[in-house]
Parts: sequence; C-alpha cells; structure tokens
Amino acid sequence: MRLSDSRLKIERANKHIADIRARIHALPDFYTATIEINPQTGNEVIKHDLSDRTVITDVALMIGDAVHNLKCALDYAWAQTINRLVPTAVSKFSKFPVRSSKDELESALKGREIDIAAPQLFKLVVFDIKAYAGGNDSIWCLHQLNILDKHRLLLPVVTFGAIEGIELENEHEEIVRGGTWGTTQQTPYYVPVQSGWQIKNKGHVSVAVVFEEGTPVQGMEVADMLSTFAINVLSVTQLLEIL
Repeated sequence: MRLSDSRLKIERANKHIADIRARIHALPDFYTATIEINPQTGNEVIKHDLSDRTVITDVALMIGDAVHNLKCALDYAWAQTINRLVPTAVSKFSKFPVRSSKDELESALKGREIDIAAPQLFKLVVFDIKAYAGGNDSIWCLHQLNILDKHRLLLPVVTFGAIEGIELENEHEEIVRGGTWGTTQQTPYYVPVQSGWQIKNKGHVSVAVVFEEGTPVQGMEVADMLSTFAINVLSVTQLLEIL
C-alpha cells in the first residue's frame, strides 16, 4: 500500500531543505570586508562582517517547517497503517510512536494490543525501526526537535568556517598568500595584519549554519542533518508500505 500522503509531506520537507541550502549557499555574498586599525596595537586588521541580518530567523522558520512536515509524514504513515491492520487502535490521538526507551515503546504498543493484532507491525517498530532514544537517533532527534519547535524557534548558529584567498605584500614587496583556520567564532571576524605589510586581497569567507546548543543535534550542520532525517523518514514509510 503506497502511503501517498506521507510521501507528499516528505517531498514538501525536501523542498524546505533545498531552500535552506540555497539560503546558506548565498551567505558568503553578504559578507563585507573592510580594513580597520587595531586601537591597541595600531596595526591594520581585516574585518569580515555579515550584512544579512535576517538569515537566522529565515532559516529557523524553514527548519521548523521541514521538521513539522517530516514528523507529519511519520504520523500519516502510522495512522494509515493501523487503520488497515489494527482499526481498534485508531483514535484522534494516533501518532507515530516514539518513546524514551525500548521498554516504554513496547508498553505503548502493547497497551493498544498491537503486539497481538499485528505482530509484524510490533516487531517492525520495536526491533527494526527502533523508534526510541538510543535506537534510531534520527527518529528520536526529529521527534525532540518537533516538540521544541512548538515552544520556540529553532534558531541556528552561523559559524565561521575559514577565510581563504588573503594576499598581503610584505616589506620586500613579496606577495604572501594564506588564510585562517576555521573556528566556532561568530561574526564579525578579524584577521590581524603584520605591521608594515600591505593588504592586496582581503579574502573570502566560508561559513556553516549549525543547530544551536541545547538541541539534540547541537553543532550539527542544519541542511545535512535535515536531509538525514528525510532519508530515515522515507525509509520508515517504505517499511510500513510493504506490511
């Protein structure tokens, strides 16, 4: 049985993820590079700053939309599956079961007598999909993010990857090319320049947009993590389709 509604939600989530990637990909175009003087040393510094001040909230809203659609895809798939296999377990509260532990998951399913009425479904969710913390990390983290997004925006963090392509002219009129290491520093970024050296190319910035601290996927790159969630949700949907 093809779970068309679930697949539509996954497609919609993938569109949001593609929009997030496009938004992040365009970020380096919004960095401005200026030359300033360090008031303590008197040396020049290259300052790279982000002029796009809406990226955080824009991406947060898209993250919420993607997470919501993926969780809905699981719920739709579950509702259609138990309606077909265990109609007595159907209620207006029917949602894809995700629990904190394997024991809790088993208890929830047994409470609806799914283990008796549909043993294959019971085995699939508990032993194959492993819809619990420590079992299927993607499904568990998606579940937690969906809960968090109901209470606040999932604000991402723009982190500094590196500055590449810097060109300086030393006191011997030689061109020195280089860049900086990546750090978790947020904007603006400052690159000190040796006294007497001339700046020929300020370089360009590479950045990453990651989940904020306090989320179950903190520090993970947003678009890649959401894509992993989408792949796992599609896999669960396909498993339920063949029951």
